[in-house]
Amino acid sequence: MQKQFFSAILTLLVLSFSVSGQEQPRSVRVPERADSLLRAYRFEEALQACQPAGEAVSEKTLNQIRSAISLSDQCANPRVVARQKFSRADYFLYYPLPAGAWHPSPSPLDQEGTFPVYLKDGDDVVYFSARDAAGARSLFLSEDRDSLWRTPRHLSESLLSLGSEVLPMLSANGRTLYFASDGMNGMGGLDIYASAWDDANAIWGEPVNLGFPYNSPWDDFLMADSEDGKYTVFASNRDCGTDSLYVYVVEYEESPLRTPVKDPDELKTLCTLEPSNAASPRHRTSGTADTRLYMRKMAELRTLRDSLYRRETDLDALRARLVQAAETEAEALKAQILERETALSPLRRRIASAREEIRRVESAFLRRGSATQDPASATSGADTAFHFEKRPMGLPLDMTLEQTGQTSLFSVDAEGHFSPDAVLPEGVVYQIFLCTSAARLSVQDLNGLSPVYERLNANLRYAYFAGLFPTYRAALLHLNQVRKAGFPQARIVAYSDGRSIPVNQARQEE
Repeated sequence: MQKQFFSAILTLLVLSFSVSGQEQPRSVRVPERADSLLRAYRFEEALQACQPAGEAVSEKTLNQIRSAISLSDQCANPRVVARQKFSRADYFLYYPLPAGAWHPSPSPLDQEGTFPVYLKDGDDVVYFSARDAAGARSLFLSEDRDSLWRTPRHLSESLLSLGSEVLPMLSANGRTLYFASDGMNGMGGLDIYASAWDDANAIWGEPVNLGFPYNSPWDDFLMADSEDGKYTVFASNRDCGTDSLYVYVVEYEESPLRTPVKDPDELKTLCTLEPSNAASPRHRTSGTADTRLYMRKMAELRTLRDSLYRRETDLDALRARLVQAAETEAEALKAQILERETALSPLRRRIASAREEIRRVESAFLRRGSATQDPASATSGADTAFHFEKRPMGLPLDMTLEQTGQTSLFSVDAEGHFSPDAVLPEGVVYQIFLCTSAARLSVQDLNGLSPVYERLNANLRYAYFAGLFPTYRAALLHLNQVRKAGFPQARIVAYSDGRSIPVNQARQEE
Protein backbone atom coordinates (compact mmCIF):
# COMPACT_ATOMS: atom_id res chain seq x y z
CA MET A 1 0.00 0.00 0.00
CA GLN A 2 2.80 2.36 0.94
CA LYS A 3 4.58 1.49 -2.32
CA GLN A 4 1.45 2.38 -4.34
CA PHE A 5 1.15 5.67 -2.47
CA PHE A 6 4.70 6.75 -3.36
CA SER A 7 4.18 5.61 -6.96
CA ALA A 8 1.10 7.84 -7.23
CA ILE A 9 2.97 10.81 -5.79
CA LEU A 10 5.81 10.28 -8.30
CA THR A 11 3.32 10.16 -11.18
CA LEU A 12 1.73 13.44 -10.08
CA LEU A 13 5.15 15.11 -9.87
CA VAL A 14 6.02 14.00 -13.41
CA LEU A 15 2.69 15.25 -14.76
CA SER A 16 3.07 18.60 -13.02
CA PHE A 17 6.14 19.36 -15.12
CA SER A 18 4.57 18.29 -18.42
CA VAL A 19 1.34 20.31 -18.32
CA SER A 20 1.19 22.93 -21.07
CA GLY A 21 2.07 26.38 -19.78
CA GLN A 22 3.73 25.06 -16.61
CA GLU A 23 7.15 26.53 -15.75
CA GLN A 24 9.84 24.25 -17.20
CA PRO A 25 13.37 23.74 -15.90
CA ARG A 26 15.67 26.40 -17.37
CA SER A 27 18.18 23.79 -18.55
CA VAL A 28 15.58 22.55 -21.05
CA ARG A 29 13.74 25.74 -21.90
CA VAL A 30 16.59 28.18 -22.55
CA PRO A 31 18.62 26.13 -25.09
CA GLU A 32 15.46 25.43 -27.08
CA ARG A 33 14.53 29.11 -27.10
CA ALA A 34 18.07 30.14 -28.10
CA ASP A 35 18.04 27.60 -30.93
CA SER A 36 14.62 28.84 -32.11
CA LEU A 37 15.83 32.45 -32.13
CA LEU A 38 19.01 31.43 -33.96
CA ARG A 39 16.96 29.80 -36.71
CA ALA A 40 14.81 32.94 -36.92
CA TYR A 41 18.01 34.99 -37.58
CA ARG A 42 17.41 36.90 -34.32
CA PHE A 43 20.96 36.42 -33.13
CA GLU A 44 21.23 39.20 -30.57
CA GLU A 45 18.04 37.98 -28.89
CA ALA A 46 19.39 34.43 -28.93
CA LEU A 47 22.55 35.60 -27.17
CA GLN A 48 20.53 37.51 -24.57
CA ALA A 49 18.40 34.42 -23.94
CA CYS A 50 21.58 32.52 -23.08
CA GLN A 51 22.88 35.05 -20.57
CA PRO A 52 20.89 33.95 -17.48
CA ALA A 53 21.15 30.27 -18.34
CA GLY A 54 24.73 29.80 -17.20
CA GLU A 55 25.87 26.21 -17.60
CA ALA A 56 22.54 25.17 -19.15
CA VAL A 57 23.71 26.46 -22.55
CA SER A 58 26.53 24.56 -24.21
CA GLU A 59 29.66 26.33 -25.39
CA LYS A 60 28.91 25.07 -28.90
CA THR A 61 25.52 26.87 -28.94
CA LEU A 62 27.11 30.08 -27.71
CA ASN A 63 29.84 29.84 -30.36
CA GLN A 64 27.23 29.30 -33.09
CA ILE A 65 25.35 32.42 -32.04
CA ARG A 66 28.52 34.51 -31.80
CA SER A 67 29.65 33.26 -35.21
CA ALA A 68 26.29 34.20 -36.72
CA ILE A 69 26.54 37.72 -35.28
CA SER A 70 30.09 38.12 -36.60
CA LEU A 71 29.32 36.71 -40.05
CA SER A 72 26.31 39.01 -40.50
CA ASP A 73 28.82 41.89 -40.73
CA GLN A 74 29.92 40.72 -44.18
CA CYS A 75 27.08 39.25 -46.23
CA ALA A 76 27.27 38.58 -49.94
CA ASN A 77 24.37 39.25 -52.30
CA PRO A 78 24.75 36.79 -55.18
CA ARG A 79 22.43 36.78 -58.16
CA VAL A 80 20.34 33.63 -57.77
CA VAL A 81 19.78 31.97 -61.14
CA ALA A 82 17.80 28.89 -60.06
CA ARG A 83 16.55 26.99 -57.05
CA GLN A 84 14.87 23.61 -56.92
CA LYS A 85 14.02 20.97 -54.32
CA PHE A 86 15.39 17.43 -54.71
CA SER A 87 15.57 14.20 -52.79
CA ARG A 88 18.54 13.80 -50.46
CA ALA A 89 19.31 10.50 -52.19
CA ASP A 90 20.42 11.91 -55.56
CA TYR A 91 20.46 15.74 -55.42
CA PHE A 92 24.15 15.86 -56.41
CA LEU A 93 23.35 14.32 -59.79
CA TYR A 94 21.56 17.56 -60.77
CA TYR A 95 24.72 19.65 -60.44
CA PRO A 96 26.04 21.08 -63.77
CA LEU A 97 29.07 18.78 -63.75
CA PRO A 98 30.34 16.09 -66.17
CA ALA A 99 28.13 13.03 -66.54
CA GLY A 100 29.38 9.97 -64.71
CA ALA A 101 31.75 11.97 -62.46
CA TRP A 102 29.98 10.91 -59.25
CA HIS A 103 30.75 7.40 -58.03
CA PRO A 104 29.75 5.25 -55.08
CA SER A 105 32.45 5.57 -52.46
CA PRO A 106 34.89 2.66 -52.95
CA SER A 107 35.52 0.58 -49.83
CA PRO A 108 39.31 1.16 -49.85
CA LEU A 109 38.56 4.84 -49.25
CA ASP A 110 35.45 4.73 -47.08
CA GLN A 111 33.89 1.45 -46.01
CA GLU A 112 30.71 3.20 -44.81
CA GLY A 113 30.00 4.61 -48.26
CA THR A 114 27.97 7.48 -46.78
CA PHE A 115 28.99 10.11 -49.32
CA PRO A 116 29.61 9.79 -53.08
CA VAL A 117 33.07 10.43 -54.49
CA TYR A 118 33.68 12.95 -57.29
CA LEU A 119 36.26 11.81 -59.86
CA LYS A 120 35.89 12.73 -63.51
CA ASP A 121 37.70 11.07 -66.40
CA GLY A 122 41.40 11.92 -66.48
CA ASP A 123 41.68 12.93 -62.81
CA ASP A 124 44.54 11.33 -60.92
CA VAL A 125 43.75 12.85 -57.50
CA VAL A 126 40.62 12.13 -55.51
CA TYR A 127 39.42 14.19 -52.52
CA PHE A 128 37.04 12.46 -50.13
CA SER A 129 35.74 12.23 -46.56
CA ALA A 130 36.22 9.18 -44.34
CA ARG A 131 36.53 8.23 -40.70
CA ASP A 132 39.91 9.09 -39.26
CA ALA A 133 41.73 7.20 -36.52
CA ALA A 134 39.67 9.06 -33.90
CA GLY A 135 36.36 8.08 -35.51
CA ALA A 136 35.49 11.54 -36.86
CA ARG A 137 34.97 12.30 -40.54
CA SER A 138 37.99 14.12 -41.98
CA LEU A 139 39.19 15.17 -45.41
CA PHE A 140 41.67 12.96 -47.28
CA LEU A 141 43.23 12.70 -50.70
CA SER A 142 44.77 9.89 -52.67
CA GLU A 143 46.82 10.04 -55.87
CA ASP A 144 46.85 7.56 -58.74
CA ARG A 145 50.30 6.23 -59.57
CA ASP A 146 50.06 3.84 -62.53
CA SER A 147 46.77 2.27 -61.36
CA LEU A 148 48.05 1.99 -57.80
CA TRP A 149 46.50 4.60 -55.51
CA ARG A 150 48.68 6.05 -52.79
CA THR A 151 47.75 5.58 -49.14
CA PRO A 152 45.15 8.27 -48.27
CA ARG A 153 46.45 11.22 -46.28
CA HIS A 154 44.93 14.18 -44.47
CA LEU A 155 44.96 17.42 -46.44
CA SER A 156 46.20 19.82 -43.78
CA GLU A 157 46.37 20.39 -40.03
CA SER A 158 44.29 23.55 -40.51
CA LEU A 159 41.44 21.52 -42.07
CA LEU A 160 41.18 19.17 -39.11
CA SER A 161 38.58 19.69 -36.37
CA LEU A 162 36.96 17.65 -33.63
CA GLY A 163 33.76 17.60 -35.70
CA SER A 164 33.14 16.27 -39.20
CA GLU A 165 34.45 17.57 -42.53
CA VAL A 166 32.61 16.25 -45.59
CA LEU A 167 32.02 16.67 -49.35
CA PRO A 168 35.28 18.30 -50.55
CA MET A 169 35.23 19.88 -54.03
CA LEU A 170 37.90 21.80 -55.94
CA SER A 171 37.05 25.15 -57.50
CA ALA A 172 37.09 25.56 -61.30
CA ASN A 173 40.73 26.76 -61.24
CA GLY A 174 41.85 24.16 -58.70
CA ARG A 175 43.14 26.83 -56.32
CA THR A 176 40.32 26.69 -53.77
CA LEU A 177 38.92 23.74 -51.88
CA TYR A 178 35.28 23.89 -50.81
CA PHE A 179 34.01 21.59 -48.06
CA ALA A 180 31.42 21.44 -45.27
CA SER A 181 32.13 21.14 -41.54
CA ASP A 182 30.22 21.12 -38.27
CA GLY A 183 33.36 21.35 -36.14
CA MET A 184 34.67 24.81 -37.01
CA ASN A 185 33.41 28.35 -36.39
CA GLY A 186 29.99 27.74 -37.91
CA MET A 187 26.53 29.08 -37.17
CA GLY A 188 24.43 25.94 -37.47
CA GLY A 189 24.97 22.32 -38.41
CA LEU A 190 27.17 22.01 -41.48
CA ASP A 191 28.64 25.24 -42.88
CA ILE A 192 30.50 25.68 -46.18
CA TYR A 193 34.16 26.68 -45.99
CA ALA A 194 36.83 27.56 -48.52
CA SER A 195 40.55 26.92 -48.23
CA ALA A 196 43.03 28.54 -50.63
CA TRP A 197 46.15 26.74 -51.82
CA ASP A 198 49.29 28.18 -50.19
CA ASP A 199 52.09 28.06 -52.76
CA ALA A 200 54.79 29.13 -50.32
CA ASN A 201 54.16 26.25 -47.93
CA ALA A 202 52.61 23.82 -50.45
CA ILE A 203 49.60 23.24 -48.24
CA TRP A 204 45.92 24.17 -47.97
CA GLY A 205 45.50 27.35 -45.96
CA GLU A 206 43.25 28.35 -43.07
CA PRO A 207 39.58 27.65 -43.86
CA VAL A 208 37.23 30.62 -44.27
CA ASN A 209 33.52 30.42 -43.48
CA LEU A 210 31.70 31.68 -46.59
CA GLY A 211 29.03 33.35 -44.46
CA PHE A 212 25.55 34.47 -45.42
CA PRO A 213 23.68 33.66 -47.61
CA TYR A 214 25.71 30.60 -48.65
CA ASN A 215 25.48 29.43 -45.05
CA SER A 216 22.55 29.57 -42.65
CA PRO A 217 21.55 28.20 -39.22
CA TRP A 218 20.70 24.94 -41.03
CA ASP A 219 22.94 22.44 -42.90
CA ASP A 220 24.69 23.89 -45.96
CA PHE A 221 27.08 21.79 -48.03
CA LEU A 222 28.51 20.59 -51.36
CA MET A 223 29.58 23.81 -53.05
CA ALA A 224 30.91 23.41 -56.59
CA ASP A 225 31.64 25.55 -59.65
CA SER A 226 29.92 24.57 -62.88
CA GLU A 227 32.01 23.06 -65.65
CA ASP A 228 31.67 26.19 -67.81
CA GLY A 229 32.65 28.50 -64.93
CA LYS A 230 29.43 30.54 -65.05
CA TYR A 231 27.79 29.29 -61.87
CA THR A 232 28.38 28.29 -58.28
CA VAL A 233 26.09 25.59 -56.93
CA PHE A 234 25.42 24.44 -53.37
CA ALA A 235 22.80 22.59 -51.33
CA SER A 236 20.95 23.33 -48.08
CA ASN A 237 18.13 21.87 -46.01
CA ARG A 238 16.85 25.32 -44.99
CA ASP A 239 13.07 25.58 -45.51
CA CYS A 240 12.88 21.85 -46.28
CA GLY A 241 11.52 18.64 -44.82
CA THR A 242 13.63 15.81 -43.51
CA ASP A 243 13.83 13.91 -46.79
CA SER A 244 14.55 16.77 -49.22
CA LEU A 245 16.78 19.77 -49.74
CA TYR A 246 17.25 22.73 -52.06
CA VAL A 247 19.94 23.05 -54.69
CA TYR A 248 20.82 26.71 -55.38
CA VAL A 249 22.51 28.04 -58.49
CA VAL A 250 24.09 31.52 -58.33
CA GLU A 251 26.26 33.44 -60.77
CA TYR A 252 29.95 32.85 -60.17
CA GLU A 253 31.84 35.73 -58.53
CA GLU A 254 35.52 35.56 -57.74
CA SER A 255 35.40 38.22 -55.01
CA PRO A 256 31.78 39.03 -54.12
CA LEU A 257 31.09 42.39 -52.50
CA ARG A 258 30.14 41.98 -48.84
CA THR A 259 28.12 44.36 -46.67
CA PRO A 260 26.56 44.18 -43.18
CA VAL A 261 22.97 42.92 -42.87
CA LYS A 262 21.78 43.16 -39.27
CA ASP A 263 17.99 43.27 -39.60
CA PRO A 264 16.64 39.73 -38.95
CA ASP A 265 13.87 39.97 -41.54
CA GLU A 266 16.22 41.34 -44.19
CA LEU A 267 18.79 38.65 -43.46
CA LYS A 268 16.15 35.91 -43.60
CA THR A 269 14.94 37.25 -46.96
CA LEU A 270 18.53 37.29 -48.25
CA CYS A 271 19.03 33.66 -47.17
CA THR A 272 15.79 32.57 -48.86
CA LEU A 273 17.74 32.98 -52.12
CA GLU A 274 14.74 33.63 -54.29
CA PRO A 275 15.76 33.35 -57.98
CA SER A 276 15.95 36.65 -59.86
CA ASN A 277 13.64 37.41 -62.77
CA ALA A 278 15.78 36.71 -65.82
CA ALA A 279 13.59 38.99 -67.95
CA SER A 280 14.26 41.92 -65.62
CA PRO A 281 17.76 41.51 -64.26
CA ARG A 282 18.33 43.53 -61.12
CA HIS A 283 21.21 45.91 -60.54
CA ARG A 284 23.98 44.16 -58.70
CA THR A 285 25.98 47.30 -58.03
CA SER A 286 25.81 50.88 -59.17
CA GLY A 287 28.43 53.41 -60.13
CA THR A 288 31.51 53.16 -62.28
CA ALA A 289 33.91 50.28 -62.64
CA ASP A 290 36.28 52.18 -60.35
CA THR A 291 33.51 52.45 -57.75
CA ARG A 292 33.04 48.70 -57.75
CA LEU A 293 36.82 48.17 -57.65
CA TYR A 294 37.07 50.58 -54.72
CA MET A 295 34.36 48.77 -52.75
CA ARG A 296 35.91 45.38 -53.47
CA LYS A 297 39.38 46.53 -52.43
CA MET A 298 38.03 48.09 -49.23
CA ALA A 299 36.35 44.82 -48.33
CA GLU A 300 39.57 42.94 -49.17
CA LEU A 301 41.60 45.34 -47.04
CA ARG A 302 39.29 44.84 -44.06
CA THR A 303 39.61 41.06 -44.40
CA LEU A 304 43.40 41.26 -44.66
CA ARG A 305 43.63 43.55 -41.64
CA ASP A 306 41.46 41.18 -39.59
CA SER A 307 43.69 38.28 -40.62
CA LEU A 308 46.83 40.24 -39.71
CA TYR A 309 45.36 41.18 -36.33
CA ARG A 310 44.47 37.55 -35.51
CA ARG A 311 47.91 36.31 -36.52
CA GLU A 312 49.71 39.05 -34.57
CA THR A 313 47.56 38.28 -31.53
CA ASP A 314 48.52 34.60 -31.80
CA LEU A 315 52.17 35.63 -32.08
CA ASP A 316 51.92 37.78 -28.95
CA ALA A 317 50.43 34.81 -27.10
CA LEU A 318 53.31 32.58 -28.26
CA ARG A 319 55.88 35.19 -27.18
CA ALA A 320 54.22 35.40 -23.76
CA ARG A 321 54.38 31.61 -23.46
CA LEU A 322 58.04 31.66 -24.44
CA VAL A 323 58.91 33.84 -21.44
CA GLN A 324 57.52 31.21 -19.06
CA ALA A 325 58.35 28.13 -21.11
CA ALA A 326 60.55 25.28 -20.12
CA GLU A 327 63.77 24.77 -22.02
CA THR A 328 62.43 21.72 -23.86
CA GLU A 329 59.35 23.63 -24.98
CA ALA A 330 61.22 26.87 -25.72
CA GLU A 331 62.88 25.54 -28.87
CA ALA A 332 59.55 24.44 -30.31
CA LEU A 333 58.00 27.81 -29.45
CA LYS A 334 60.88 29.71 -31.05
CA ALA A 335 60.47 27.67 -34.22
CA GLN A 336 56.74 28.38 -34.24
CA ILE A 337 57.30 32.10 -33.71
CA LEU A 338 59.86 32.26 -36.52
CA GLU A 339 57.57 30.31 -38.86
CA ARG A 340 54.58 32.58 -38.17
CA GLU A 341 56.63 35.77 -38.39
CA THR A 342 57.85 34.67 -41.82
CA ALA A 343 54.26 33.99 -42.91
CA LEU A 344 53.28 37.58 -42.02
CA SER A 345 55.51 39.12 -44.70
CA PRO A 346 53.37 38.16 -47.75
CA LEU A 347 50.24 39.21 -45.84
CA ARG A 348 51.70 42.66 -45.16
CA ARG A 349 52.66 42.96 -48.83
CA ARG A 350 49.08 42.18 -49.85
CA ILE A 351 47.82 44.87 -47.45
CA ALA A 352 50.24 47.39 -48.91
CA SER A 353 49.17 46.47 -52.44
CA ALA A 354 45.48 46.85 -51.56
CA ARG A 355 46.13 50.25 -49.98
CA GLU A 356 48.00 51.40 -53.08
CA GLU A 357 45.13 50.30 -55.32
CA ILE A 358 42.65 52.17 -53.09
CA ARG A 359 44.77 55.34 -53.29
CA ARG A 360 44.87 55.03 -57.09
CA VAL A 361 41.09 54.78 -57.33
CA GLU A 362 40.63 57.67 -54.88
CA SER A 363 42.93 59.82 -57.05
CA ALA A 364 40.79 58.95 -60.08
CA PHE A 365 37.68 60.06 -58.18
CA LEU A 366 39.30 63.41 -57.35
CA ARG A 367 40.35 64.01 -60.94
CA ARG A 368 36.83 63.40 -62.28
CA GLY A 369 35.02 65.04 -59.40
CA SER A 370 32.22 62.44 -59.34
CA ALA A 371 31.40 58.93 -60.47
CA THR A 372 29.31 58.26 -63.55
CA GLN A 373 26.87 55.47 -64.24
CA ASP A 374 28.42 52.37 -65.72
CA PRO A 375 25.99 50.86 -68.26
CA ALA A 376 27.45 47.40 -67.68
CA SER A 377 26.27 47.49 -64.06
CA ALA A 378 22.63 47.47 -65.14
CA THR A 379 22.77 43.96 -66.60
CA SER A 380 23.53 40.58 -65.17
CA GLY A 381 26.07 39.74 -67.84
CA ALA A 382 25.80 36.31 -69.40
CA ASP A 383 22.66 34.48 -70.40
CA THR A 384 21.01 33.44 -67.14
CA ALA A 385 18.85 30.64 -68.53
CA PHE A 386 19.48 27.52 -66.47
CA HIS A 387 17.76 24.16 -66.46
CA PHE A 388 18.38 21.33 -64.01
CA GLU A 389 19.30 18.10 -65.73
CA LYS A 390 19.95 14.80 -64.02
CA ARG A 391 23.33 13.27 -64.90
CA PRO A 392 23.95 9.51 -64.72
CA MET A 393 25.87 8.05 -61.80
CA GLY A 394 29.35 6.78 -62.60
CA LEU A 395 30.39 3.16 -62.29
CA PRO A 396 31.92 1.84 -59.07
CA LEU A 397 35.63 2.62 -58.85
CA ASP A 398 38.11 -0.23 -58.81
CA MET A 399 40.90 1.01 -56.54
CA THR A 400 43.95 -0.73 -55.19
CA LEU A 401 45.91 1.09 -52.49
CA GLU A 402 49.67 0.87 -52.14
CA GLN A 403 51.18 -0.73 -49.07
CA THR A 404 53.40 1.62 -47.10
CA GLY A 405 56.51 0.31 -45.38
CA GLN A 406 56.80 3.19 -42.92
CA THR A 407 55.71 2.59 -39.35
CA SER A 408 54.91 5.01 -36.56
CA LEU A 409 55.58 4.52 -32.88
CA PHE A 410 52.16 5.41 -31.48
CA SER A 411 49.04 3.77 -30.08
CA VAL A 412 46.01 4.42 -27.90
CA ASP A 413 45.62 1.62 -25.37
CA ALA A 414 43.61 0.90 -22.27
CA GLU A 415 46.48 2.41 -20.29
CA GLY A 416 49.13 4.73 -21.64
CA HIS A 417 52.81 4.51 -20.87
CA PHE A 418 55.86 6.73 -20.87
CA SER A 419 58.85 6.15 -23.13
CA PRO A 420 61.85 4.94 -21.10
CA ASP A 421 64.16 6.89 -23.42
CA ALA A 422 63.57 10.56 -24.31
CA VAL A 423 66.42 10.65 -26.88
CA LEU A 424 65.18 11.24 -30.45
CA PRO A 425 66.63 9.34 -33.42
CA GLU A 426 68.73 10.99 -36.11
CA GLY A 427 67.12 12.57 -39.14
CA VAL A 428 63.74 14.25 -39.42
CA VAL A 429 61.04 13.00 -37.07
CA TYR A 430 57.75 14.38 -35.81
CA GLN A 431 55.94 14.28 -32.48
CA ILE A 432 52.61 15.56 -31.20
CA PHE A 433 53.04 18.13 -28.45
CA LEU A 434 50.55 17.59 -25.61
CA CYS A 435 51.13 20.18 -22.88
CA THR A 436 53.49 21.54 -20.25
CA SER A 437 52.97 21.17 -16.51
CA ALA A 438 54.63 22.28 -13.32
CA ALA A 439 53.83 18.87 -11.84
CA ARG A 440 54.59 15.54 -13.43
CA LEU A 441 51.77 13.75 -15.19
CA SER A 442 50.81 10.27 -14.08
CA VAL A 443 50.01 7.29 -16.28
CA GLN A 444 46.31 7.97 -15.69
CA ASP A 445 46.73 11.49 -17.11
CA LEU A 446 47.85 10.08 -20.48
CA ASN A 447 44.36 8.76 -21.33
CA GLY A 448 45.80 5.74 -23.10
CA LEU A 449 48.39 7.53 -25.26
CA SER A 450 51.61 5.61 -25.83
CA PRO A 451 54.46 6.26 -25.84
CA VAL A 452 54.61 9.68 -24.18
CA TYR A 453 57.95 11.47 -23.90
CA GLU A 454 58.63 13.57 -20.81
CA ARG A 455 61.30 16.27 -20.81
CA LEU A 456 62.25 18.43 -17.85
CA ASN A 457 63.73 21.87 -18.39
CA ALA A 458 65.85 24.14 -16.25
CA ASN A 459 62.92 25.88 -14.54
CA LEU A 460 61.45 22.51 -13.49
CA ARG A 461 58.52 22.50 -15.90
CA TYR A 462 57.67 19.30 -17.72
CA ALA A 463 56.85 19.12 -21.42
CA TYR A 464 55.00 16.12 -22.86
CA PHE A 465 55.03 14.74 -26.42
CA ALA A 466 53.21 11.74 -27.87
CA GLY A 467 54.48 9.26 -30.44
CA LEU A 468 57.33 9.20 -32.88
CA PHE A 469 56.43 9.63 -36.57
CA PRO A 470 58.68 9.32 -39.64
CA THR A 471 56.59 11.74 -41.76
CA TYR A 472 54.27 14.71 -41.32
CA ARG A 473 51.50 12.67 -42.94
CA ALA A 474 51.84 9.97 -40.31
CA ALA A 475 51.67 12.48 -37.45
CA LEU A 476 48.67 14.23 -39.00
CA LEU A 477 46.87 10.90 -39.30
CA HIS A 478 46.86 10.55 -35.50
CA LEU A 479 46.51 14.20 -34.43
CA ASN A 480 42.75 13.98 -33.94
CA GLN A 481 43.14 10.90 -31.76
CA VAL A 482 45.37 12.88 -29.43
CA ARG A 483 43.02 15.87 -29.36
CA LYS A 484 40.05 13.68 -28.56
CA ALA A 485 42.01 11.93 -25.83
CA GLY A 486 41.85 15.08 -23.73
CA PHE A 487 44.46 17.32 -25.35
CA PRO A 488 42.39 19.61 -27.67
CA GLN A 489 45.30 22.03 -28.21
CA ALA A 490 47.70 19.32 -29.37
CA ARG A 491 49.84 20.21 -32.38
CA ILE A 492 52.57 18.67 -34.53
CA VAL A 493 56.22 19.55 -33.88
CA ALA A 494 59.32 18.55 -35.82
CA TYR A 495 62.94 17.70 -35.08
CA SER A 496 66.07 17.18 -37.14
CA ASP A 497 68.82 15.19 -35.44
CA GLY A 498 67.17 15.93 -32.10
CA ARG A 499 66.97 19.70 -32.71
CA SER A 500 63.60 21.46 -32.91
CA ILE A 501 62.88 22.93 -36.36
CA PRO A 502 59.81 24.51 -38.06
CA VAL A 503 57.35 21.96 -39.40
CA ASN A 504 57.48 23.47 -42.91
CA GLN A 505 61.26 23.09 -42.96
CA ALA A 506 60.97 19.49 -41.84
CA ARG A 507 58.48 18.72 -44.58
CA GLN A 508 60.90 20.09 -47.17
CA GLU A 509 63.71 17.93 -45.76
CA GLU A 510 61.63 14.73 -45.87
